[in-house]
Amino acid sequence: MKNLLLIVSLLLSTICFSQANSFQTDIFYGRPIEHDKKLKDAIDGNSYGIMFSFNSTRLKNKKFSSLYNSPEKGFSFLYQNFNSDVLGEVFGAYRHFNYKLTKNTSSKLELATGFGMGYATKSYNAVTNNKNHAIGSKLLASAYLKLQFFQLIKKERLSLNTGVSLIHFSNVAFKNPNLGINTINLNLGINYLLEPIKKERLNPEIENITVDKKLYFNLILRGGYNESLIIDSGLFPFYTVSFYGSKAINKYSTLTFGTDYFRSEFLKNHIKNINIEEGKTYNENDYSRVGIFVGHELIQNNFSFISQIGYNVYYPFPYVRRIYERFGLKYKLSKHLFSEISMKINLFRAEALEIGLGYKF
Repeated sequence: MKNLLLIVSLLLSTICFSQANSFQTDIFYGRPIEHDKKLKDAIDGNSYGIMFSFNSTRLKNKKFSSLYNSPEKGFSFLYQNFNSDVLGEVFGAYRHFNYKLTKNTSSKLELATGFGMGYATKSYNAVTNNKNHAIGSKLLASAYLKLQFFQLIKKERLSLNTGVSLIHFSNVAFKNPNLGINTINLNLGINYLLEPIKKERLNPEIENITVDKKLYFNLILRGGYNESLIIDSGLFPFYTVSFYGSKAINKYSTLTFGTDYFRSEFLKNHIKNINIEEGKTYNENDYSRVGIFVGHELIQNNFSFISQIGYNVYYPFPYVRRIYERFGLKYKLSKHLFSEISMKINLFRAEALEIGLGYKF
């Protein structure tokens, strides 16, 4: 499997290389975050790895390119060794965007965001690897954030980059245990410009964009499958209904606030098991939750990056924590319809991968 993944990565790299404006190689060294005491036996020390990135400024949407100071899009691939017999190694493949935070031509500060899939060489096994509470399956969802500083060296095409990154791997509660693993890293690498980047001229229309600051209301139905904290307890459907207001504050950002209704079917059996094993008297038929949240949408043309933080005000059964977060992508299908894919998290513990369809009115 490892060899197959390497071959696939090389083939994809060849395709990306032929379409890229620049190629970047980073080595990174960091430390996994012990966000739960169950990870203590899994984290043996510092981790290390290498990342390859192929970047292009060939964005079809000129308006988006001008608005965000000519961002780069591309593909990235990484290998990470956790330096642990429990956690093993991981491979990741991502679609990423690089956003320039400064306009200085001699040096630049960039924020890179990547979303994709990962493969772990080791996962939880009740007999052979029962200390791995971070990774419950070998196929994972993954994301990273990287803040990097470039300084031109002698030649225009070559630059040295340093920075910090946060890399996340999780299977979003499709298989437990699933505490996930997050690593904070120091990065050092080289970026080589394959061909000159043509700076997009600022579209005069960008400066004259009128922002619709009307308050809109949104209704979205989300759903999917997930498993409870009990290992091998089985996948069950869940449903979430959200109603919220949204108000644009400028051409980049929209603020949101509203309420969520959660109905997770796995909780029925989970409550029943807790009552039997711990002698509790929770109502097995009362497992709905209601939360209130505030959030932000970073507008990327028809796409938006969504981030929300919420608090369960109706919480009849104490499952993990009252506080929850949601991160994901929203896509505008029409003036009123939109779709979403998001990750619901209870602090560091992923609870569900949500797929949704909504209406704005």
